[in-house]
Amino acid sequence: MRTTINIPEEIIKEAEALYGTTNRSRAVEYAIKDAVRFKKLKELMALKSKITFNEKYIKTVRDVEIDEK
Repeated sequence: MRTTINIPEEIIKEAEALYGTTNRSRAVEYAIKDAVRFKKLKELMALKSKITFNEKYIKTVRDVEIDEK
């Protein structure tokens, strides 16, 4: 998708250096992907200690699934 965005030159150069590319589009794409991944990880980490899992049940279900293959 083509779009026009205003990003300061120094930020673009820093992103290119961090991602090891001289392609501006690629650097912006990588940065956005990392930002999305980081946000999802933060949201997942916020659930820590709020969700409990029955590990024995999960192992049993996995074993059954493996046996079915």
